[in-house]
Amino acid sequence: MFPAEEAIGDVRKALAKGESVVLSAPPGSGKTTCIPPSLLNEPWLAGRKIIMLEPRRIAARSCAMYMSARLGERVGETIGYRVRLENATSPSTKLEIVTEGMLSRKILSDPELSDTGLVIFDEFHERSLQCDFSFALSLEVKNAFRPDLRLLVMSATMDVDLVASRLPSAKIIRAEGRMFPVETRYLGDVSMSAAIHKASKETDGDILCFLPGEGEIHRTAESVAGIQGFDVVKLFGSLPKQDQDAVFNPIPGRRRVILSTSIAETSVTIPGIRCVIDCGLMRTQRFSPSTGMNSLVTLPLPLDRARQRAGRAGRTAPGVCYRLWNEAEEKFRSRTASPEILDADLSSLVLGSAAWGALRREDLPWPTMPPAASWDGAAELLRSLGALDRDGRLSPQGERMAKLSVHPRLAAMLLASSSGDELAVASVLAAILEEGSKSRETDICRIYDEIVETPKNPFSRRILELGRRMEKSAAPFCSRSAGRAARSEGSLLAFAYPDRIAKNRGNGSFRMSSGRGAVLDKLDPLAKSPYLVCCELDGKTGDARIFRAASVSAEELEDIFGDAVSTEKSCKWDRKLDGVKCTVCRKIGEVILDEKPDLAADSDGIASCLMKEIRQRGIDLLPCRTPFTDALRARLKFAHERMSWPEIGDGAILDSMEGFLSGVRRWNDLEKIDFASVISYAVSLAGHDRRELDRIAPERIVLPRGRSVPVDYSGSEPEAEARLQDCFGMTETPKVGDGTVPVVMNLLSPARRPIQRTKDLAGFWRESYQLVRKDMRGRYPKHSWPENPLSEI
Repeated sequence: MFPAEEAIGDVRKALAKGESVVLSAPPGSGKTTCIPPSLLNEPWLAGRKIIMLEPRRIAARSCAMYMSARLGERVGETIGYRVRLENATSPSTKLEIVTEGMLSRKILSDPELSDTGLVIFDEFHERSLQCDFSFALSLEVKNAFRPDLRLLVMSATMDVDLVASRLPSAKIIRAEGRMFPVETRYLGDVSMSAAIHKASKETDGDILCFLPGEGEIHRTAESVAGIQGFDVVKLFGSLPKQDQDAVFNPIPGRRRVILSTSIAETSVTIPGIRCVIDCGLMRTQRFSPSTGMNSLVTLPLPLDRARQRAGRAGRTAPGVCYRLWNEAEEKFRSRTASPEILDADLSSLVLGSAAWGALRREDLPWPTMPPAASWDGAAELLRSLGALDRDGRLSPQGERMAKLSVHPRLAAMLLASSSGDELAVASVLAAILEEGSKSRETDICRIYDEIVETPKNPFSRRILELGRRMEKSAAPFCSRSAGRAARSEGSLLAFAYPDRIAKNRGNGSFRMSSGRGAVLDKLDPLAKSPYLVCCELDGKTGDARIFRAASVSAEELEDIFGDAVSTEKSCKWDRKLDGVKCTVCRKIGEVILDEKPDLAADSDGIASCLMKEIRQRGIDLLPCRTPFTDALRARLKFAHERMSWPEIGDGAILDSMEGFLSGVRRWNDLEKIDFASVISYAVSLAGHDRRELDRIAPERIVLPRGRSVPVDYSGSEPEAEARLQDCFGMTETPKVGDGTVPVVMNLLSPARRPIQRTKDLAGFWRESYQLVRKDMRGRYPKHSWPENPLSEI
């Protein structure tokens, strides 16, 4: 008897009352395989079926096979399953086990779930995107149409109180498991192969090893292939069905090392497992709203997932779990995994929500609210695909897309096919992109050709079968256009990735219609293509690396995006020309299809572009700048600092310059501008004029003998230079600033060498002049050195 069977009575009572149930039971307690069959004959079902959601295809199949065997039936009779590419059900099926996307599509097509009496969410802690969507839709059905619909949520590690708070009249039931003890041993940072060799000597039974992905599985399989007495078995999502199912049928008398991704964490027990080796890592997709791209990341395993994995060793007997990290590290690991809805591409979710009539993210009772940025980004993508109107409602195109069980991008490509041949090609391309390919080939067209040319290859066979199913589902919704030439693969892909049309910038660098850069190896054959459609890229900031793409021509882009091609006039600074370059270009997003000179360019646009470059370089590099205008700027600074004028600095002067740029396009042409007039205009805008400036900060001062010398305002004090003889008769220091600021006088010899620096001329004549006179008379005997300089003019 499984421990979870003890909870059957409480589950029946609660469901009979119409309550929702949240069932918490430890791993291996039998909740998945015991609870659902026990409810098949409940009277409140009233002839309706039970639908149970399983997060993974392998779990859905194995659950159905195990439960059917217990009933002495074949799969598809009382108990069946429905997963992608497989439908093992019949009219007599009462318990249907499905993966999550199946339920959401069923609800969208039948909002009352008229043939269903109970929906079970198994392994709810995994919280996949489609699980949350199906959960929200099921609550909507119960609240709006079917108050008699029962909901049962099951998991070993979920937050039961949180889940119960989302359900109406929820009953929490905890089943006490009788797990066999599992000893945890921490090995630290050792390799998986070393841990396998160690475990093979220290434990009995089969060994289940958790690795992040297929690459690590293949490498580990090679390193332990020669271990004596063991069969090495691989288990991951893209394995053929028969290879996956073989894991549940061990060969008597043979021990196994099972190398698996996280798909073996939950649900049906794999027989013979007595030891688990956990690498402590998981690989998952992360979506970046800022880049609009997914990236595959490897993360430390949360502790709840680690407990799930360890529990696999104690389902049928006492076991051992080896962890390839140190116990002290666990305090740095998160306790639970975050729901996928927080990090995923939400375009399918937003499309499905719109199909339900929920236009805002707040319109559905999510167990976790989707992030606003991700929701808005997904809605923008759907608008670009033609699926949503401006208000977020489904367009006719969106209604057709929502009926296809593929990503909205791929749905847009399938529906764009205008002939049977095009649809066949588009379907295989969609299958390649959905399933992924291990090929290192960047050009998806070459991958397509290889698949079509080798149809008996296992991977090719799977892709072609998936493609045929996609083709069959999309055919009723595709329009036919007789007489038009068949589109290329790149042209078809452009319908799926309108934001990833990329123009060649040289050396393997491209600019996409979204505005982002993208790169590939410059030796890649696609690096010479004028235009690409980028299907797969990384999600890093900066230029994205292209992993999968197809070439497309400008003519094809014109044909596809004719209505979306915009004409844009622009004035940009050309470094080579060192001037303004005015063009008229036709664009798809940020991708320029063609460009030609704009012979009728707007003068304001030219001036604006010039001003941007002038501000960037700064006033000191202007060709029209002269010593006079530099002095004028210094006088304005003096007026501001010493005379309380408004500040008329470089910024204000440049702001006044735009009206003087008529006829100017190149940098060197700026030397034709009267920069002094620009400065005068800036002064007038500040409410003053040059005459007022000349009065308080005169350009020159007049000396007693009629000569004038310039005043230098560039320092902290105004200064002037004059020969000593030119200052004879000047009784006081000259002043500026309405007679309030003395000018520092730099007195020079007849050879214009410095003699004295002073701003007190009277004191100089009185105290220092006679000493200077004595020295200078000997050096310059031909010049006048009167005893009384104030009497000399």
